[in-house]
Order: sequence, then structure tokens, then C-alpha cells
Amino acid sequence: MINHFFDFMRSGTGVSYAVWYYPALFLPLVLLFYQLIPRTFRRYVLLVANLLFYVSFSGLLVIFPFLASGISFGAGLLMESISGNKEIKRKERTKKKKQVLAASIVLLLLILVIMKYADFVGLTIVRISQAFHGGFHWNLLELAVPVGISYFTLESIAYLTDVFREDIAAEHDFIKLLLFMTFFPKLLEGPISRYNEIADRLSAGEPVRANDLAVGYQRILWGLFKKLVIADHLAPAVDILFQNNIMDGSLSLAAAVLFTLQEYMDFSGTIDIVIGSGMTLGIHMHENFRQPFFAKNASDFWRRWHITLGTFFKDYIFYPVTLSKPVMKFTKKIRDRFGKYVGNLAAPALALFLVWLSNGLWHGPRWTYIFYGMYYFVLIELENIVEGPFLFLLEKMKLKETSVPVRVFRFVKLFFLVIIGEMFFRADTFSVGFEMFKQIFTNFHWNVLTDNLGLLGMDFWDYWTVIVGTLVVIIISVLKERGYPIRATLMSKPLVVRMLFWYACVFVIVLFGAYGNGYDAAGMIYAKF
Repeated sequence: MINHFFDFMRSGTGVSYAVWYYPALFLPLVLLFYQLIPRTFRRYVLLVANLLFYVSFSGLLVIFPFLASGISFGAGLLMESISGNKEIKRKERTKKKKQVLAASIVLLLLILVIMKYADFVGLTIVRISQAFHGGFHWNLLELAVPVGISYFTLESIAYLTDVFREDIAAEHDFIKLLLFMTFFPKLLEGPISRYNEIADRLSAGEPVRANDLAVGYQRILWGLFKKLVIADHLAPAVDILFQNNIMDGSLSLAAAVLFTLQEYMDFSGTIDIVIGSGMTLGIHMHENFRQPFFAKNASDFWRRWHITLGTFFKDYIFYPVTLSKPVMKFTKKIRDRFGKYVGNLAAPALALFLVWLSNGLWHGPRWTYIFYGMYYFVLIELENIVEGPFLFLLEKMKLKETSVPVRVFRFVKLFFLVIIGEMFFRADTFSVGFEMFKQIFTNFHWNVLTDNLGLLGMDFWDYWTVIVGTLVVIIISVLKERGYPIRATLMSKPLVVRMLFWYACVFVIVLFGAYGNGYDAAGMIYAKF
């Protein structure tokens, strides 16, 4: 029977229904067993839950988080041993630690590349070979990719780097490290956590508290609302639009807007479920979204969207590259030759290029993802160059950054840039994305879109469900951006009012959520990255 359940979960339908089974069955059972078991053994309940959860999606590929944990555990202890060996000179100790760090990171990345990128690299070499009339061939491996491999690989790299820097001590308890690497809520979509943020709490076996349980499930309900009521209703329309993308610019624009909305609601909703799940256990993971569409530019947008990924790249790529000796020497040469302004842009530009190349590759083995990374690299570099002149222009026009015209202009500009980036991100190939982009400006007819609204896999009530649901999210986002105490206001109401409100939320999700017969399975978008 357990094998049938795992087969069901790995199927598309299983992924779709898992959104319900997870908060209604799996999580409550984990919390129940966790609470009933003596404190000393609670971490083993979590570990078993982690492994069962992972096996339900990836089967025997559960060996890969074990492997990443083993590499991290051994390399961490080895670096600690080198640090403690006072018979070796400090400079030599640092050199040996760097060698261990480099070797372990290369090994982790090699596993990631083989499992996720081997066919992409092989086929790319074939195309290059054919362009030069070469005879290179590649037999597709078609390897099954372990879910979440990009997430736990980055967490392993962060752990090892922090041990190398002596920001944290190497972990001597393998179970504790494995528990962190495989914590079931964050396995599929993050957020990318740091070891010192949650590891101790995960292993402590603290009892479940009523307030944590209530707050956690409130957050889970909010995530289910965004995922089931908005994102999953949009999934059929997005699929149809991108499958029939060359018809008209209005359809291309609709595809870009609807996919951006779907992706945000899907990813942020799933992250709400993840963070809420952690809260039920008293585990507070890092926020991953902060009203990104209220950002003033592309750089600020990425400080608010997928925050933990951006923080990882900033801490482990951007700053180390910028402050490295070769780059600092290069910056000095540029500054001496071209002046301070150009010199100050040189080092960040190089580091930013590596960050956005890594961002594109992290999403997966597709040229559209790499283009997506380079798209934001160019945007942010242009913003860095023109921000000074733009602020000078505002001053001349006697306008403040907070004035309504400036904020409207920045919102419209950012929204257009974001949806165009998402259009290329979702397109099957770069050429398809470019054709869709061209159609928006050269072959745009509103009537083509309005005439085809009934052919997008959504009926009248689907459209209204998405519209009303999106308005609710916008209102909540505006209140949060302005610092309005939403939760505190709700909690100040009488118990009866609060209970009626939460039961109404459950009713809305059950009544208006997209699931069951008539709906295609809509898996979690970021679970494949």
C-alpha cells in the first residue's frame, strides 16, 4: 500500500492533491507523533517525517540529500581539525582549509551538474561541434533529478563556507546536520536556510505550543488561498497561451501578465505554507517575499523576491568576488585609467554578472533561464548607471522619490520589465520568447484576446475568482507595505469573531480552490528548480 501511495504522490495528480493532504493529514500526524514522543526522541520523529516526505516525491533518490549531508559533515570536521592543529602555521592552515572547502564544493556542484545539467551541457557541445562541422555525439542520459537538489546543495555550500570562515562551529552530530538538510517543509521550494538559523531549534525537541500552532496554520491558509484560489485557476490559461503564442501580441501580453501572476501566487503561496509549517513547530524560517511589486527598481525587486536566494548569492558570490585581491587590483587599474566613477562600477559589474549567470543556471538547464539571468544583469547595470542622473533630474523638476507621479512611473516601468522577463523565462525557447515580444509591438489587437477568452480553459466563475482573489492579495500587500498591524488587529477581536473569520477562510478555499475533477494537476512551479 505504501508503494501505491508513493506512486500516487509522484504523479501529477498526487502533487496537486498533496496541497490538501499535506496540511490536512501529513502535517497534523507529524505534529501529533512529535508531541506524544518524549523530548529526547522528537528529532527522530522529524527525521523520519523528512525522509518519508522526500521518498514520496523522489523515491530512492533520497540518497542525494544523504550524500550532500555526508560531504558537508566530513568536510566541516576536517576543516575544524585543521584549524585546531597549532603545529601548522596559520597561513598553511588557511591554505589547507581552502583546499578542503574547494574540493567539497566542487564535489557538491559536480553531483548537481551531472544530475541536472549533463544532457544540457552535452547537447550544447553537440550544437557547437555541428556549427564547426565536427562529429561530436551525445547519448541522452535522461537522469531523474532529485527534487530540491538545488536547494540543499546551496545550503550545503553555505554551511561549509560558514565553517571555513569560522562563523559557525563544525557540527559533530550527523543526525542534527541531516535533520537540517532534509527538514520536510523546505525541501521542495526553500526558503534557503542557514544552519545557525534553525538547526538548534530543530534538534531541541521543544513541545508544540498552541500559539505557534494557531499562527502557523493561519499562515498555511493564506498560502493555500494564493496557491489554490488564484495560481491553480490560472494554470490552464497560461499553458494554452504559451502553446499558442505566435497568434497575436495581445495573447503574448496576456501570457506574460498571467504567468507572472501565477508564478508569484504559486511560489509565494507555497512559501507561506512552508513558513507556516515551520511555525507550528516553533521554527522560524527566513521570509522569502516582501511585497516585490512595490519595489522602486529591478534591484529592489530582487531584494524582495526570493529573498533567500538573493541573499545567498550576495553573501557567497557577490561580496567574495568584489573583495577578492585580483578583482580589487583590476578595479584599481580601471579607476586609475578611466576615473573613480567608472572604477567603482567595474568590480560590482563583474560580481553582478557572475551572480546573474548563477541565478539563471540555478533555475535549470535551459537557455531561456540563462537569458533571464542576463536580462536582469543588464537591467540592474543600466539602473546603476542612470540612477544618479535620474535623481538629479527629479531634483531639477522639484519632485521627490516618494511623490505619486514618480512612484506611478516606477511601478509601470518595473511591472512591464518584470512581465517581459517572465515571458522569456516561461517560453519554451529564446526564439519563441523573442517572437512573443515582437508581436506585442508589431501585431497587437485587443479583439483577438477578447474573442478567445472563452478558449483559455477558464469559465466565467474562474475569471471572477482570480480577479477577486488577486484584489484581496493586493489589499493585504498594501496594508503590509504601509506597516498596518493586520494580525494584531485581528487578534484584538473577540474569539467568536476570530473563529468565524478563519472558518470562512477555510470555506472560501474549499469552495473556490482549483482542484478535483475537471482540473489538470498544477504542480508547484519552483519545486522543479
